[in-house]
Amino acid sequence: MIDSQQLFPYFFPTTVIFVDDNASFLKGLALQLPEDLAYQMFETADAALAHINRPGPPPLYQRCFSHYRTAGVDGSSEQLIHLDLSLIEREMSNADRFREITVVVVDYDMPGMDGLTFCKRIQNPHIRKVLFTGVADEKVAVEAFNAGIIDRFIIKNDPNAVSRVVESLEVLQNAYFRSISEMLRRSLLLNAPAFLSDLAFEEFFTRLRRKHHFVEYYLVARPGGFLLLTDRGALYRLVVLSEEEMSGQERFARSHDAPKAVISALASRRMLGYFYESVEEYFDASEYAWEEYLFPAERLGGAGTWYWSLIASPPVDIDFDDETSHYQAYLERLDNEAAG
Repeated sequence: MIDSQQLFPYFFPTTVIFVDDNASFLKGLALQLPEDLAYQMFETADAALAHINRPGPPPLYQRCFSHYRTAGVDGSSEQLIHLDLSLIEREMSNADRFREITVVVVDYDMPGMDGLTFCKRIQNPHIRKVLFTGVADEKVAVEAFNAGIIDRFIIKNDPNAVSRVVESLEVLQNAYFRSISEMLRRSLLLNAPAFLSDLAFEEFFTRLRRKHHFVEYYLVARPGGFLLLTDRGALYRLVVLSEEEMSGQERFARSHDAPKAVISALASRRMLGYFYESVEEYFDASEYAWEEYLFPAERLGGAGTWYWSLIASPPVDIDFDDETSHYQAYLERLDNEAAG
């Protein structure tokens, strides 16, 4: 699912939870949901709530931060927060990342625990909530929406109820990522690549994702850009460089006695470098395979000038299993769990 004008430090498909004591309704709902939607269904509120609030490892947006204290000469101490961006790209090797719950759709009228009580008991404040209501319950739903208890409500007997839910999911999942990304974005303000806040780049990035069917992406550095994956785990590296960084690559090549053709390609901005290996590792710089690290550069104008190249099957220092760690593999696991 792709929503334009949304660019986060990372994004991947997540899981939607449906809760309704009417088993027939859930079965009918499952037949109408998109095939590429990850979801789980529960017939009891208690079981669903236990699943949503289950203990587990901290989500990525929390793991990126670590706290430590520094001691001053006067005996005082100061707590500092460290942001480890390398953890963002390593998340793609986590086969359980798609199990993260972002949206819950729950029926209001359930025995034992109504839908509003259920929503109030969800511990993760970032999870978005949709309430199925009857016509008579609409006033209650409006009050809950105004109080911030739910994010949307849908009349259950509306003939377009399912399509309204599906339309809401993309917006709400993006709202979830916007919420969890806020601390990351604030922490990146001083050192963030400027393309993250360039509207022209956001629009370009949305088109690129649609064209190549990328369902997840992760911000990376050195050089700046993103790792992107399709639903089947095909891996790509988007390198994005500013004019200043392109000049830096040209100086890098000159200082290491790169071939004239390489220097010319960088100077003319026809090519950019994905220098993932150090020249210093070679005894003789002439042995460095400069041409293998060059890729055609495209120019993008916006608030800044960006040069980009999309590289298929790039070398990455991440233990990524392209057989089991992609989104389609997760959807198949969900189907097997539901059938079992």
